[in-house]
Amino acid sequence: MKATITNIFLGTFLLISGHAVSQDNMVQKQPFGVESTVSGNLLNPSVSELFRVNIFPNPTFIGKVKMNWPDWAEVTEVQMVLASTNEMKVISVEEGQTHIAVANLQEGVYIVRFIRKNEVLGIRKLKVMS
Repeated sequence: MKATITNIFLGTFLLISGHAVSQDNMVQKQPFGVESTVSGNLLNPSVSELFRVNIFPNPTFIGKVKMNWPDWAEVTEVQMVLASTNEMKVISVEEGQTHIAVANLQEGVYIVRFIRKNEVLGIRKLKVMS
């Protein structure tokens, strides 16, 4: 009886929504990524590359996150701006480093900028909750 009722509700939902999507047809998304196109390359300025950064966990309940990005990005600095106060935390990144961990973040929404030699590679929103 439960299976029949469940099937009726599922069928009604699919009828109302107008379509059914199987998991095979769904586009898999990275839950914590940001993508932006970086124009210009020393050898060929018309070549565009895709910058992807992962911030996890996002949102965070412990005030601590990890961030990583591709090797080619050559990130030199990460800027974290707390939206409510405009307080900025700047993290210098060593050459060849592709990840960082940030702790002791206060509650709020941060705008995180990934910088390569004064060029913004990407921007990501981070939410810290307590």
